[in-house]
Amino acid sequence: MHAFTQPLPQPAPISMVVLGDSLAYGLGATTVENGLAHLLFRRVREERPGSTYANFGVPHSTMGDVLRAQIPHLHRANASLVLLIAGANDLRFTRDSAVIARRFRKLLEAVHDAAPRAAVVASGMPDVAQTIALPPVLKPAASRLCRRINDSMRRITQELEDEFIDMFAFTNAPLRPHLQYMCDDGYHPCDFGHAEIADRAYPALLRAITS
Repeated sequence: MHAFTQPLPQPAPISMVVLGDSLAYGLGATTVENGLAHLLFRRVREERPGSTYANFGVPHSTMGDVLRAQIPHLHRANASLVLLIAGANDLRFTRDSAVIARRFRKLLEAVHDAAPRAAVVASGMPDVAQTIALPPVLKPAASRLCRRINDSMRRITQELEDEFIDMFAFTNAPLRPHLQYMCDDGYHPCDFGHAEIADRAYPALLRAITS
């Protein structure tokens, strides 16, 4: 007979910090607890009991807003996992994919400077053509632009050895397109949309906390 008198070691709790825009905040969901970031944290806490959560996301933030207003919070947060969701609002001010890529790299590097020991998961560019923001004639070009920016964000994330959430793929090709993904404002996911994106994004967080 073999007996084990000591309990098996448990994985350490995670201190998860979220930075970003409306999607990071959970806009469109009926409550922030039904938003993407909170749903992802719920899964993290199941994997790592005792984990903590702080969400500094602010609706409508650009990457510059995140850099100026949210990164200072990260310096003080003692994060072991950072989730960054930002970029879509920058399209209100520029369509230059190279400019957006440079802003993303600068922001991601600032995340590493503020939380050098944290695992980082960064989201790519959602397909804004799925919203009501654009007339139908402009949607194909907007979708191509978002795909190109998303690819650049993926490359930058890989260069910094972070995990990437392919937000373009998740918003451009939902798994159940016959169902309603957007809330009444036509810009942000509803509860169902947040939940499906969370299901598809969680493997990236799991890789980050187990690698």
